[in-house]
Amino acid sequence: MKRKSSFFRNTLILFVAMFITKIIGAVLRIPLTNMLGGVGMGYFSTAYSFFNPVYTVLAAGLPIIVTKLTAQSVSCKKYKETRKIKNAALIISLGAGLLGTVFMLVFAAPFANFAASSPESLWSVLAIAPSVIFCCLAAAYRGYYEGLSNMMPTAVSQVVESVIKAAMGLGLSYVVLHLGAQGIISQEKTLPYAAAAAVLGVTFGEFCGTLFLIIRSRFLKDSITEYELKLSIEPPRTRELIRKIIIESIPISLGAVVINIGSFIDLLTISFGIQKSLYENQTYFIEQYPMAISEAGADLFGNFVYGSYTGIVLSIFMIITSMTALVGKSSLPSIAAACECGRSGEVERHVSILLGSIFVIGMPLCFSLSVLSEPVLMLLYPVRMAEVSVSTLPLSVLCIGGVPIALCGALFSVFQAVGRSDLPIKLMMAGSALKLVLNLILLNIPQLSLCGAAISTVSSHILVMMLGISLLRNSLGIKCRIFSLFIRPAFASLVCAAAAVFSYYYMFDNLHSVIRMGLTVIAGGAVYIILLLLLDKKMVDLIIGRGVKKTADG
Repeated sequence: MKRKSSFFRNTLILFVAMFITKIIGAVLRIPLTNMLGGVGMGYFSTAYSFFNPVYTVLAAGLPIIVTKLTAQSVSCKKYKETRKIKNAALIISLGAGLLGTVFMLVFAAPFANFAASSPESLWSVLAIAPSVIFCCLAAAYRGYYEGLSNMMPTAVSQVVESVIKAAMGLGLSYVVLHLGAQGIISQEKTLPYAAAAAVLGVTFGEFCGTLFLIIRSRFLKDSITEYELKLSIEPPRTRELIRKIIIESIPISLGAVVINIGSFIDLLTISFGIQKSLYENQTYFIEQYPMAISEAGADLFGNFVYGSYTGIVLSIFMIITSMTALVGKSSLPSIAAACECGRSGEVERHVSILLGSIFVIGMPLCFSLSVLSEPVLMLLYPVRMAEVSVSTLPLSVLCIGGVPIALCGALFSVFQAVGRSDLPIKLMMAGSALKLVLNLILLNIPQLSLCGAAISTVSSHILVMMLGISLLRNSLGIKCRIFSLFIRPAFASLVCAAAAVFSYYYMFDNLHSVIRMGLTVIAGGAVYIILLLLLDKKMVDLIIGRGVKKTADG
């Protein structure tokens, strides 16, 4: 049987799914932020700050290892083992999901009261707890299908999940806010309950996405035929595969905890640090952020800033990192299979394509959003000018450092694909230590405080990127000409950003804001594509698959 794995095809499927889910996600996040404001989004984000590390510990490594083992077994024509890998992964995911949900329910109150210093967020934490089960099961299914180089189940399940999240999250939150406006719910409980209702909608969306994968697995066959199963050698016992998956997943999960510990550091430091800085420098903050303090009140200003940062700044910025992350996910099976078969030249070629894709996709988005952060936020959040006033500069800072952040994710995908899952852990331990120190320092400087978390995030990822590139060359022997991959897209991206600024402020300044922004995006994008085709046509050919040699196993 021929199994043609096209980097471009898989990336395109995930890109289309990501585009749809991000659009739908924006349909949830942007109106939800306009509805709940910075304080309500603080409650919403607190629930995710507890959910993320719990899920990460239990299952972050599961889809990566399942993808890797599935790709390797298929590459070696061990089709019976491939099927058993799927069964073993489902057993692990169900047990991990149940454990995580129980853990969140038991510790919801202590977390909300003490770790987050936000008792009002308790209902949101309780509402998100069942998501652990659904996300763990979905991770197992998606890892299996991605290992078969079939990205469609992942894509469809993500779209289903996103549609339900948006519809239910906004609908339930609106109902609660309406009841509060009618006086049926007390004013002090309206925002906490509305945030919890939105989280409950998210949980229901996770359930529907997982249900789709279960139904698909039950009624539709994968690409392995009965003839191939008969010819395949006998697989290891399920118990052995479970043990192997768990052992190999632990370093990745621990690494993912460290990788995502930045959000937990932000939870512990931003609200507290900003509130402390406000009390010590009240005159400065009142002069610089009068709308924000008037909107939130002095006592909730720290939570207001945290909610604005997580609900607005990170939500917008994560669109870029999601687009670049899917490139790493698409390349994982190819790199893992090439490494397993000892094809070092092919490994280096796929790594070069991966890193080049990060530059080509990430840089124009980062540079353009950085220079247009204020008009973008004002367009998306027209009724939340107070939140926009504290979000503009942090978003610009994050976007300036967006490429190192995206590049770190790509490097981690490479390390995991070649069996060095320990390296992301070691690298992010250094990066997280730097972020914690910088957060504690910068959040207490009034002139930098609101940008402190963004500056520390960028700085920590620059450190991790530099160390990661060094390890890629010196420890793993993978040679990539980083500078040659970087320089042409960087120049084209700078011109793209300049074209976007010129278009927005001079060419289309008399038009309606939506049309103005749309034409600006078209103008900047057209300039970028033309320049890139002129300067780096070879890399463009590689990324779209014309220069990628398709492999045939069988």
